[in-house]
Amino acid sequence: MADTHRSQDWYRIAEARPRLRRDLRVIRHVYLGQPWYVLSDRTGTKTHRLSPAAQEVAGRLDGRRTVADIWQDLQARLAEDAWNSRDPERVSLAYTPDSQWRNRAHFLTGRAAIVDFLTRKWTRELDYRLIKEVWAFQDNRIAVRFAYEWHDETGHWFRSYGNENWEFDAHGLMRLRIASINDLPIAPDDRLFDWPLGRRPDDHPGLSRLGL
Repeated sequence: MADTHRSQDWYRIAEARPRLRRDLRVIRHVYLGQPWYVLSDRTGTKTHRLSPAAQEVAGRLDGRRTVADIWQDLQARLAEDAWNSRDPERVSLAYTPDSQWRNRAHFLTGRAAIVDFLTRKWTRELDYRLIKEVWAFQDNRIAVRFAYEWHDETGHWFRSYGNENWEFDAHGLMRLRIASINDLPIAPDDRLFDWPLGRRPDDHPGLSRLGL
């Protein structure tokens, strides 16, 4: 979710339903320590290299979903990935420089305040794993539900349930985030988010499949 995530003219193709050619192959490789994806036809004469973010888009071009559908789905997934990195600086780049937040009863304005808040959050909420899912969207607003599991410094586990309202500017950066969250104490054996710390694997079930 960077500054160039969305063109101001994206609405011109919002209702299009693009699909990748059936004869294309996708090959993942690592170049200079960074993952890349190469699209090639069966002859191998035509290739195109994609970044991981571009592949997230290309992988959803199935001819059924509109560009608008894909965009709102990616907003949730890319936000989830950023938060699962537990890197406050990376997360802050998804928001406008003057973004306004309400997180529980905390009110924040601007990226510096977001970085400070998240630094303190992930010092307290350990082994944090998050799943987000889009609930509804219209125009430049998206409603998201989420859950994350974590433990405190004494080893007590929690699953936190929440709802977010997002509003974006013309460049796809979030200018308003309103989040309401409740914490549920859980036993270690009741944990459902069991992937290695970091990005949730593509084959790990989301909230709906987990019954959350």
